[in-house]
Amino acid sequence: MLIAKKLILIEAQAKHQDNNIFLFSDKTTAPLSLTCVLISRWILCAACCITLWAEADELEGYPPEVAALLQEYQNTSDANGSTIPSIFVYRSDSSGRTLIDFESGLIVASSETISGLKQRIVEVLLTQIDPSVIDAHTAYDLGLINQKTKKPFFFNQIKDHDGESIASVWRAERFANFLIYNELRHAGDFSIVLSMVATHKQLAGAKYVHYVLESTRLHRVKPSLVMAIMETESAFNPMARSRSNALGLMQIKADTAGRDYFTRIKGYAHTPSSAYLYQPAQNIEIGSGYLSILARRYLVGINDPKKLEDAVIASYNGGAGNLWRSLNSSGNRKQAIARINKMTTREFYWFLTNRHIRSETRDYVRKVRTRISKYEALLTNNGNGALPVAINPIEIIAHPPTGLFFQSRSIA
Repeated sequence: MLIAKKLILIEAQAKHQDNNIFLFSDKTTAPLSLTCVLISRWILCAACCITLWAEADELEGYPPEVAALLQEYQNTSDANGSTIPSIFVYRSDSSGRTLIDFESGLIVASSETISGLKQRIVEVLLTQIDPSVIDAHTAYDLGLINQKTKKPFFFNQIKDHDGESIASVWRAERFANFLIYNELRHAGDFSIVLSMVATHKQLAGAKYVHYVLESTRLHRVKPSLVMAIMETESAFNPMARSRSNALGLMQIKADTAGRDYFTRIKGYAHTPSSAYLYQPAQNIEIGSGYLSILARRYLVGINDPKKLEDAVIASYNGGAGNLWRSLNSSGNRKQAIARINKMTTREFYWFLTNRHIRSETRDYVRKVRTRISKYEALLTNNGNGALPVAINPIEIIAHPPTGLFFQSRSIA
């Protein structure tokens, strides 16, 4: 894709220069001008090839999964950074970059100098990028310890070469020295690749469980549903941003789900800011509220709780309108709901994962449904209806209701 883009650029510039040939009124100068254009085109092509070779060389030597990750980032990033929700990239200065993939657990740190690389490594080991502690605009001001927990953001998710969690400058610098000595790669910049522990996503998700339990009890939504959607949307990256500017853990769009939440639940018109949506508690609150709006307003009439839940999942990703159009060529809501109610739960799930008009939504429903089962396995019923409490960073005591909601109620 990157090569294709550059070839298109070359072609566009060449056409622009071809047009300039005919601007000369003196025919004797045209051959000379044409020669200059051809030479300049050759130079441009040569420069492009050198650039492509350099970029290919930058990826050479990395493990395949790391090279694929870096290539994907190069192809999809914009001036503001990554538009892949699971990837967070920051530059503390112009000489280095740290890329964190919350999905795979891979971290790639690079710098022009060894000392700069060591600083990048120490920063990511000790950083607190959670915007509930640091403002979203200064989240890359790293080296800060969470003053509430006294632990770095990736505490327990990254272990050093002795298998120990990292919470001190001393241990972080020691591990950085070890990585530079044993894992250093030099192709243009100096870089290292670091992997989180195998259970990194469970540990990441556990940070937000208390917010999930509070918001799902308020909006009467299954905690396992919210956890599954959060993992699928952002892989628990609180700074997630998509190409369409969906933000935060649950990938909320300010002018759609955000505005709907304030209008229908809070009772007044408001569009939340980006800084607001990057706050984990507020993002999860809006996401949980929007799931409730989907089920109790936009999808009212679906009479089976399991089918309603699957419809909510599909609509959270692709919108209720695309659900109706998938079921009815004219997008008629009543006819689409009537068709859903005639299906069995198995038939409707098959339809969503095979016949929905958006391929992304078909995959999305599969992923969320699988992850719901995972989080239901991590949740246990405490049996007394009290607010659930966490018993350790991974296992959570909760009271998941039967079906999507505790009870049915409509939202105006």
